[in-house]
Amino acid sequence: MKQIRDSTGLEGRKLKRLLHQLCERAQEDVRRISVHEESATHQLRVRVKKMMALLRLARAGIEKQTFQAMGQHLRAVNKACAGSREHVVQSRLLDKLTGRFHLAPDQRPQLSAHPLKAPAATELNHPLFAVGQLIESTCIQSLSEDQIITEHVRCYRKGRQLMKQACETKDKRTLHLWRHRVKDLYFQTLVLRHLRGGPRRIRRAKRLGQLLGRDQDLANLAAEPAFALRRSPWVQVIHEHRDELRERYLSLGHRLYAAPWTRFSEKMLRDG
Repeated sequence: MKQIRDSTGLEGRKLKRLLHQLCERAQEDVRRISVHEESATHQLRVRVKKMMALLRLARAGIEKQTFQAMGQHLRAVNKACAGSREHVVQSRLLDKLTGRFHLAPDQRPQLSAHPLKAPAATELNHPLFAVGQLIESTCIQSLSEDQIITEHVRCYRKGRQLMKQACETKDKRTLHLWRHRVKDLYFQTLVLRHLRGGPRRIRRAKRLGQLLGRDQDLANLAAEPAFALRRSPWVQVIHEHRDELRERYLSLGHRLYAAPWTRFSEKMLRDG
């Protein structure tokens, strides 16, 4: 995605072209799954998230029903790939925690779920083709850079609101929503890196997304039946690790979202 990272200025025509490129490359990922299942599936899920983030930038040029349909198709692709990917992530996380907390190999519980087979190519290609057709039907190319930046500010504002909520609660849904808005901010800033503070915001948003993702993986792991055993050391291990992560992601969150959204908006629109 070098052409995204090297972008200087972003108006509707360029944004629409980037969306088409992402959709085409997602279809290439689908063709690779039969040979390189793990890497291709991971790359496909990343591209789907990028598309959703950039579609939010283009919202002013997309009818509401069309935007909703795009979201449904992209979520279908993500959901179809989630099963096999989740098992890989959980297995690796268990290995890391076992080593970090010096637990004996025989204390490593077995995951209840078995790896799922990769979805059929037709199951993935149909929604991706539909998204491509819907992108073509929009008026994204008519958007000005100010309109695009306004949607970027909206994403920043929502993420800042969710950060404040996350400071007051450990609610799983709040953290889940915040993580999605952080990911959106990261992918959007990649195409808007020419704006003030772009490179620093990219680094912070990427790291924050990773920390929130790790916390979510731990929360999912804790829900596994193997960790409900009364004398299992894993309950404490997971709680300790999540408490440490919470300090780190809240601290980083306050740095990423330091500016009130009104000041952020003024800076972005002035630089656009």
